[in-house]
Amino acid sequence: MKRLDAQARRLQRRLSRRRKGSKRREKAKRHLAKVRRKIANKRQNWHHHVSRKLAGKAGTVAVEGLNVKGMTRSAKGTAEEPGTMVAQKAGTNRVILDTGWTALKGMLEYKAANVIVVPAMNTSRKCHECGAVEAANRRTRDDFGCLACGHAAHADLNAAKNIRDRALERLAAMNETSGAGVSARREAFALATSYDP
Repeated sequence: MKRLDAQARRLQRRLSRRRKGSKRREKAKRHLAKVRRKIANKRQNWHHHVSRKLAGKAGTVAVEGLNVKGMTRSAKGTAEEPGTMVAQKAGTNRVILDTGWTALKGMLEYKAANVIVVPAMNTSRKCHECGAVEAANRRTRDDFGCLACGHAAHADLNAAKNIRDRALERLAAMNETSGAGVSARREAFALATSYDP
């Protein structure tokens, strides 16, 4: 993907240098469209493979209900109040959009028997061991250290366990209303968290 992205950026620059209405511009436009189509096909192929693997392992899959549109909002701000760390935010937005979380969730919804969407609030701040919620628990992007009990783990793994527990609670509530037992479906449970490339 990195090679294709670099090629697309190079072709975009070449296209912008061509004179409007010229045959060379049309040729550059077709070449750029071909590379972008390849990128889209590779991403869609990855989504199909991952969603098929998860759906094949279990009938019920839990996903974190992320607000992708809000997460990828521009940090530029306005002329009166310009944003801060705009370049870093643009890089993060590019990674989120390249991964295509929403498309992956959509494919899971028609491949898996049951998809449980868990609200994302405090999943990365809550300690899986003691349940304490504190913003300072998430030290860095990868490190989680609970200030209350001292539990240390990888931040994504801690969040994944919180997502699993919330999904199991929802599943138990669904089973109570339908009259079925939880234990039979607990074995058929996979966890899908936000992919970190």
